[in-house]
Amino acid sequence: MPGIETGVQFHLPTYAHVPLPELIQLAKRAESRGVGQFWVTDNLRSRNSFVVLAAFAANLEAKLGTAITVQYFRNPVDLADSVASISELMNGQELSIGLGFGNPRTHNFIKTPKPISMLRETSQSLRKLLEGETICFDAYPTLLEYFNFNPEGRFKLNFGPKTPVLQYCGSNGPRGLTIGGQNMEGLIFGGHYMAALRTGRVPELIETFENAARQSGKDTNSPKIAEIKISLSRNGKSAREFVKESAGTRVLNMYRRGYTHEDIQNLGVKLEDVERLDQADKSQVSKSTFDELVTDEMIDAIFISGEPEYCLERMTEIQGVARSQGFNQLMFSELGPDVEEALSLLCDVIIPAL
Repeated sequence: MPGIETGVQFHLPTYAHVPLPELIQLAKRAESRGVGQFWVTDNLRSRNSFVVLAAFAANLEAKLGTAITVQYFRNPVDLADSVASISELMNGQELSIGLGFGNPRTHNFIKTPKPISMLRETSQSLRKLLEGETICFDAYPTLLEYFNFNPEGRFKLNFGPKTPVLQYCGSNGPRGLTIGGQNMEGLIFGGHYMAALRTGRVPELIETFENAARQSGKDTNSPKIAEIKISLSRNGKSAREFVKESAGTRVLNMYRRGYTHEDIQNLGVKLEDVERLDQADKSQVSKSTFDELVTDEMIDAIFISGEPEYCLERMTEIQGVARSQGFNQLMFSELGPDVEEALSLLCDVIIPAL
């Protein structure tokens, strides 16, 4: 895939049944087949993302990253010393730290005040700490209150990172993208990339990020990552069943969070189907009942899902569009019901053909 890299995201809740040693072996096999970067998610109740990254760093030569670190889960001092520690295992390879709000369920577990201020202050304080500066959290009032720092306390790491550490904006709303363009090196366009393509929103959102970077005197030719939700299996029905809950939840969140009725229709999804799903979710129906209401159109709005031949046909088109939009990497996420089979199909069938 000339001019565009391939990355793989391990969505840790999806593969809770896969032990860490097995994840390492899967990553090693994918690395040997040309995957250039591995990303991990940051989810409460799942394996700790920085423990997983440290294990990967000790066993792989590829670039690593978080997609994304949730700004409410890790205070910047803890985040900085974790990142700097992992960097000592990286042999000079890039360590990428995506920052953002997290998924729409974050607020179910933890308070999420002032998301834009949290994003800006986390990015700025993390950068200063990793650059060896001393910081005082009275300069970061949102972080000061949220993490209960001593307003007179001063923090400086007693060691520094040994590999390049880049910050990636994982917020894809206009205000978050502005903060990202002003303060971070790159952009991760997350799990709704496919949907944003269909609604035509991608160019204007990228322009928001680049305008903010330009106004801050930064290079607008920044690295950009497009997350591709994919589900691969020789059993196409199994691949699609695997992603029903995820696809339905994402379409539902779009419906509830500012996407217009026209946007929903542009996804190829019937408005009445989303309304039916919305009502069922509010009624707290079982997972199986929820999944029954997820239509094929909802799956196709979010995922490339099915047998490898079908997925390859869709990917051929999408990778060309992503390249034309300035994306440097396709980050494949979710993968499929059997992670070993799915990763093999991705590396042996999809990526080489692109």
